[in-house]
Amino acid sequence: MPDQPIRLAIVSRQEVVARGLTAMLADYPDRITVVALASVYSRARGVDVVLYDSHCLHRADGADLDHLIQKTDAKVLVFSRDMRPDLRARALARGADGWVSMSNHAPELVEAIERAADGKPQEEQVDWIGHEAGLSPREVEVLSLVTLGMSNQEIADRLFLTINTLKSHIRQAYKKIGAGSRAQAVAWCMQHGFAPPDPRTPGE
Repeated sequence: MPDQPIRLAIVSRQEVVARGLTAMLADYPDRITVVALASVYSRARGVDVVLYDSHCLHRADGADLDHLIQKTDAKVLVFSRDMRPDLRARALARGADGWVSMSNHAPELVEAIERAADGKPQEEQVDWIGHEAGLSPREVEVLSLVTLGMSNQEIADRLFLTINTLKSHIRQAYKKIGAGSRAQAVAWCMQHGFAPPDPRTPGE
């Protein structure tokens, strides 16, 4: 436990979510202090960890997340809904430091924030959709980007994978969800809550 409480900022477009998390963390004043960001595009001075709602990526370009990751010194921990693993995967692919499920209880959330502040990897968490289908977290990431309409090369570049490694992930993921083609994989993902493909980005 740090000598001083971790200074945490919460970024969510849904006021009820931000207020709920703030109230939840108020039970741990010796470990977490919730502070307000002047703006998402500020330098986030005096903030150790940003808790970022993956729902902010829904129908958005992620510029605010990119700024927090690239232009501030704060660690960025994404919290995500179990039914939208694609949004969490997009956030991690952009460089977020880790993720925590919104289904976690307060003690687990506090521990996740502390791990992020210390630069430690997050403990393994169960992704409901991925777990149900037998998908690994990496396979969920790959499928989410496939569903967005990204090409194999774009996905490989985003995830820092070789093309051969990516194709191996794709083959394994398709096998687990019973998809024989990219179109079938996209259809399965959309049926399970993933974002629809972006018509502006052709896939391969």
